[in-house]
Amino acid sequence: MHWSYELAQEILKKYPNQKEYVVASGISPSGSVHIGNYREFVTQYYVAKALKSMGKNAREIFSWDEFDRFRKVPKNFPADYAVHIGKPYVDIPSPYSQGESSAKYFEREFESALQKLGMNEIPVQMIYQADEYRSGRYGQAIAEAIKKRKEIYDIIMSFKTQDGDEGDRENYYPVAIYCPACGKDDTTVTSFDTKTDVLSYQCKCGHQHSVDVKTANNIKLVWKVDWPMRWQAENVCFEAAGIDHHSEGGSYDVSSRIAREIWGIEPPVSTCYAWVGIRGLGNMHSSTGINITPDQLLKVYEPEILRYLYAKYPVGDAFDFGFDDTIIRHYMEFDRNLEKYLTDPESMPEYDRSVFDLCLMPNSKGGRVSFSTLATVAPLTGFNQELTLKMLKQAGITVLGNFEERFAKVKFWLENYQPDRIYKLLPEFNHAYYNTLTDEQKAVLAKLADFLKTTHSESEIQSFLYQIINDPNLTKKENQQRQQTYFKIFYNMLFGRDAGPRLYLYLAVANSEDYLKLLQEK
Repeated sequence: MHWSYELAQEILKKYPNQKEYVVASGISPSGSVHIGNYREFVTQYYVAKALKSMGKNAREIFSWDEFDRFRKVPKNFPADYAVHIGKPYVDIPSPYSQGESSAKYFEREFESALQKLGMNEIPVQMIYQADEYRSGRYGQAIAEAIKKRKEIYDIIMSFKTQDGDEGDRENYYPVAIYCPACGKDDTTVTSFDTKTDVLSYQCKCGHQHSVDVKTANNIKLVWKVDWPMRWQAENVCFEAAGIDHHSEGGSYDVSSRIAREIWGIEPPVSTCYAWVGIRGLGNMHSSTGINITPDQLLKVYEPEILRYLYAKYPVGDAFDFGFDDTIIRHYMEFDRNLEKYLTDPESMPEYDRSVFDLCLMPNSKGGRVSFSTLATVAPLTGFNQELTLKMLKQAGITVLGNFEERFAKVKFWLENYQPDRIYKLLPEFNHAYYNTLTDEQKAVLAKLADFLKTTHSESEIQSFLYQIINDPNLTKKENQQRQQTYFKIFYNMLFGRDAGPRLYLYLAVANSEDYLKLLQEK
């Protein structure tokens, strides 16, 4: 059974009679929402889809935690943004656009990517927490949390190794207060009237004020109190979280006790999702600049393949994207399994069928042109679409679905991440290298040149290559060594390099007049 359906069943077991199943996710817009953050969204999304497929009314709420404090300046921000530390994200100007906050810029960026990814099969409600807090919606909950602040302190301290201090307990308030004068949370509570709910505070900037917390627009609950408060406010049934929140004694454990003992509710079903990385770069972090966004990946990955990978891997398993050969493997795997799903789904394991049930977009079709084949052929034409199509058809390659979309992604991938794969033929015969070859090796080159003077399919060329390279008197291992030697020779004669594209495909689709003069000495 697919992981999303397992979680859906767990939700139905805990909440058997819900009219609506709310799954929740949320992110602080501290920077561009990267592909690791995206797992926060897509995990809940697939669980909601699983619930919907089981006949349940399900929707996802996605909270932009834009009322959180700006804690440190991200690597790709101007250094002078340190002046904004302590303000809410929603009040920090964007360094990348005029007339909007940093939070709104990153929110808009991610929401645009979600549209491209087709994340609209189930209702998703975007909640902007600065608006919620400033509207007074949580005012009563804030007042209640302050009145129960000592119980909250005891719960939090029970998860720590050091003992609590009575003075700290007396002065503990589970809120952040943004000063209306300087905009920062450098504030200290000086008193709270439990009868009137009036809280007095002073700021390091010198400002002092008193407010009714039920109607104040500048007070926010601290994270481990805020989280369970919103579970109650939104009637949340499920919310996954990352490894950091699900560590022993971490945010989920603390918030679960606060949910029960302060808010009087059971915490929702949850699970721990693992990190997603980029091969060679590691895990994503908005503040470090290692920050590949969904929109960046969509320049090289089709939306369905991104959706496929997040559905395929169990939510607790880490996995990597890659701008190396990883992307070719991802495309090949997706194409192969998509054909099975569309033509013979019963031959697939149940889990794999569920992956495609979740990841495919409406009107999805098979018969897609190979990403790897395009990566070989397109550079030969100078990335001319019409000529690339002509060359593919001449080589007998007629499976050309998704051609334009894949062509654009192949071009972007090669030019931006794999420029060394854009192979160019040598301008003239490589005499210097040719003179280093043995008579036998020169004879093999001559055989290949003679064979290629007439037109052949890629399979015929592939068969002939191994026919002229392999020696029936040698072992398999010895022939493998010969193959490595001869392919190196072929590539050096054609490109002046030890490696190159899939040779049989290249020789089938490229113009033989261009390369034959490089294989035989005049």
